[in-house]
Amino acid sequence: MRGGREAGRPRARPPVRRALGHRGVTPFPSEANFILIRVPDGRRVFEALKARGVLLRMVDGHPLLKNCLRATVGTPEENTVFLEALGDVLSHGV
Repeated sequence: MRGGREAGRPRARPPVRRALGHRGVTPFPSEANFILIRVPDGRRVFEALKARGVLLRMVDGHPLLKNCLRATVGTPEENTVFLEALGDVLSHGV
């Protein structure tokens, strides 16, 4: 049985996925504690988020994963920080 931080993650995935879609990001279906997303310029988005203290994983090692990043679904506060930073990065042309 899960407890603590893990317990809320399954419920957090759908709102995070919807919020990503509203930002023009392509989220892929997931049952895990992370969401795979495709963004316009993966490397630049990754570096811009990293500069803001938001760490994702680059997963573009295969041609089908070009411009894809893996984002962990965290606490509501962590998800808010991630979504706000991503929105800022995307709205300012990376």
